[in-house]
Amino acid sequence: MTAIRPAQVLRGTKAVLEPQTPRLNVEIRGLPRTAIPNDLRRLCGKASVENVSSGAVEYRRFRPTGHGFLSFARPEWAAAATKALNKVFVGGKPVTAKAVGPVSMPGRSRGSKGLLEAAQRGVITGDGASGGVTGSGRNVVIFGLPGRIIPPVLAENLRGYKLATTEFGKQVIVKLDHDGKVTSSSRFLVRATTVSEAHRLVRTLHMQPWRPDLHGDKFTVRAFVVW
Repeated sequence: MTAIRPAQVLRGTKAVLEPQTPRLNVEIRGLPRTAIPNDLRRLCGKASVENVSSGAVEYRRFRPTGHGFLSFARPEWAAAATKALNKVFVGGKPVTAKAVGPVSMPGRSRGSKGLLEAAQRGVITGDGASGGVTGSGRNVVIFGLPGRIIPPVLAENLRGYKLATTEFGKQVIVKLDHDGKVTSSSRFLVRATTVSEAHRLVRTLHMQPWRPDLHGDKFTVRAFVVW
């Protein structure tokens, strides 16, 4: 007699299979924390993986986890990719891959206007594929700023950079973890107009003191591009 798996439901004397969500995504672990989507594409080329719809790296609070995701249109393509990727080494270490179900990807609502609206609702966590925001490669997270600083003040200090704006001309500068409490330091998400401008912003700010004329060496900025 055939055993009934948990996914089955008994109706009378017959076992009826419940529909299962197709596994159209592959989760990859063991990536360098510096990996970006282009590295996922190169990894696919190395493993001869084809038919990839999209790829993204995973973040926790806008910090890379060393995990990535590949999406496919058909489950058999995801299964073939899983088998191939489990034979690949990166930096002398093996990566591990497994087919998984739905992965939350950033939606269109995370455009410039949607990003500001989401920030007002407090739903930007920096978790998941691409940190849960669109604009891969153009977003910069800035850590270590004074806790009392507000977006207009930061915008004034970033006048020399080309930042993305909404249709109404408002620059995309979001204070993260803002719940009305004053903390000693703060984080911001800033969106540049281009990938190259985002990298220029990071090169200028990263590991530099913030306004030493006002704060001395009290605040050291850390800035990272979010992919």
